[in-house]
Amino acid sequence: MNIDDYFASLERGLRQNVLVSHLQEPFVCLASDDFNGLVRGRVFFWAESFLDLYEVVSTELGYPVRISYAYTYLYDGNLVFRYDNAPHHPEIVTFPHHKHIGPQDRLAPSDQPSLSQVLVEVAAWLEAHSAR
Repeated sequence: MNIDDYFASLERGLRQNVLVSHLQEPFVCLASDDFNGLVRGRVFFWAESFLDLYEVVSTELGYPVRISYAYTYLYDGNLVFRYDNAPHHPEIVTFPHHKHIGPQDRLAPSDQPSLSQVLVEVAAWLEAHSAR
């Protein structure tokens, strides 16, 4: 798999996801060579809800490896959660992977999620809050 295949698959998956209202343009997929690149964009859902997506990815092994990532989900301007692997919380057992939760930015250990897992969490959150 080369990086352009990964970019195309990621963008196609987001555009076909029934939860996704639209992608903010430009949705940046920038290759540094045939196997490495960066994805940065905003994915809009409904109800004043969006996900900021950031990945530095390598596909040299034939599958995507996220070297660096951040998935930040906001609802009505407030942080719901953010997963990232910035190395700024060495006290977390899953270092460097961790999760920030809620507007108070509570820290929690977390394994590295896939974008699919993040989208499932967004769907569950939206479903839980649509009944309000």
